[in-house]
Amino acid sequence: MDTNDEFSTFEVYDGTAWEVGLLKSILDDNEIESIMREASSASWNMFPVRSGTVKLFVAHKDFERAKALVNEFTANMQKENPDDLDNES
Repeated sequence: MDTNDEFSTFEVYDGTAWEVGLLKSILDDNEIESIMREASSASWNMFPVRSGTVKLFVAHKDFERAKALVNEFTANMQKENPDDLDNES
């Protein structure tokens, strides 16, 4: 593996700012550094839609552990909100 690969960032989740903030906190608690980045926004839209998606990135070295936590997080979110159609990651 190239030394630069260890510090390259990979997307592990995209969702609302609330979801990403909560997931970032979970990753922080597990000593996984992450970066939040707003993907896009539509300031002209009055209704809350996924156009304001926020993405969460982690370093390559933490990707597998982070992805396992993300999978657990999304499974728990789906259990809590089985009718929520907006649970894509």
